[in-house]
Amino acid sequence: MAEYKSAKEKKSNTLGCLKVLLLIFNFLFWCSGAAVLWLGIWILQTKTKYVALLNSATYPACAWILIVAGVIICIIGFVGCCGAIRENKTCLIVYFVFLLIIFLLEIIAGILAYVYQDQLRGELKGGLNSTMIMQYMAKGSEGITGATDTLQQDFRCCGVLNWRDWKASSPYFKTGLAKNMTAPNSCCISPSDGCAVRDHPSNIYHVGCLDAIESYIRTYLFIIGAVGISMACLMILGLFCTLCFYHLVDEYYNEIEKEGVH
Repeated sequence: MAEYKSAKEKKSNTLGCLKVLLLIFNFLFWCSGAAVLWLGIWILQTKTKYVALLNSATYPACAWILIVAGVIICIIGFVGCCGAIRENKTCLIVYFVFLLIIFLLEIIAGILAYVYQDQLRGELKGGLNSTMIMQYMAKGSEGITGATDTLQQDFRCCGVLNWRDWKASSPYFKTGLAKNMTAPNSCCISPSDGCAVRDHPSNIYHVGCLDAIESYIRTYLFIIGAVGISMACLMILGLFCTLCFYHLVDEYYNEIEKEGVH
């Protein structure tokens, strides 16, 4: 009988330790969820002003996955706390399932971000030519025009490969209203109306925008990928702790029920 009580007390102590560990994990989990949510919103709101120039939705999709995962983490963190404090098996099962869903979401975001980096340059080159150059100042393309001007001023660049892209390929500068211009006014070192008539290096930027925007987007894709993979690793710890806690809770209360029967 003494041995049974000792084993029971030992199991109860183990259960208490796991409960504390799970609560600590949930607090860190909730904080990381809030951070992931903030990161996704930040990238989507402040770092996508050039996305209008991209043909692919992969970059904003990665940010949206982080936002969805962050919201789920913030909500499910409370379920995990309830399950741990009350030792409720139903809450623990729900918590485990959502942890698994978040794990998969974070893995997908990380993989998408890293895979997209490999095809980024080719897609950017084709995308910038078809949007930035071909649709500049076209009717209904105000977003592309604004993004192009912002890009060229922010990165002090002109065209895709260089400033000649405008005169060689852009309908607006070949046959349109600006056929006497060399490039958009946003290519000028000191922008003003009609400033891009002269193509001298002292007047307009000669370096293209491809390398600059590729480096810019690659940086944020790396951040998204790193956060996604890091969170997935954290999820593995959470899944393991939840399974162990559920198993101990199940065993502990089964023994109590058997003791009550006898």
